Amino acid sequence: MSTPFDAPQHSGSTQTRLNSVPAEGGGGGGGGTNVDTQRLDEAANALVELRGDTENVDNGADDDCLSASRGLNKHSAGGMAEAGSWATAGSLVTMDVRWGSQVINLKSLLQDISDKLHTTSGHYTSTEREEQARQRSIGTPFG
Repeated sequence: MSTPFDAPQHSGSTQTRLNSVPAEGGGGGGGGTNVDTQRLDEAANALVELRGDTENVDNGADDDCLSASRGLNKHSAGGMAEAGSWATAGSLVTMDVRWGSQVINLKSLLQDISDKLHTTSGHYTSTEREEQARQRSIGTPFG
């Protein structure tokens, strides 16, 4: 299954060229940059979807950890169910808090990367439109 993050596959051998000019001539520059803004947008949207999935997984983990903690404490002798009389129950809560902070960090990174991909796509689209308008405005002696 292909994702927007997959690199194109190339067949054949890879050659290393150090301090030389390619056999077909030329050496650098001269080529244009081709950016597929649709792929940038697809990747950004996939990250937004992943961010939402991360939220759902986090909510499930919170519920499970807190339920397990309450269950352990409920069956402890001499303590209230919420009193935290089992060390394992407290550790589950600590782990859940640590998990939550990692999820917040991950969601922030996903959002940041998605925003940057959308911004980059917008800049390329805008630049392309400006260049096309500039090219159309250039008068030629050939009509």
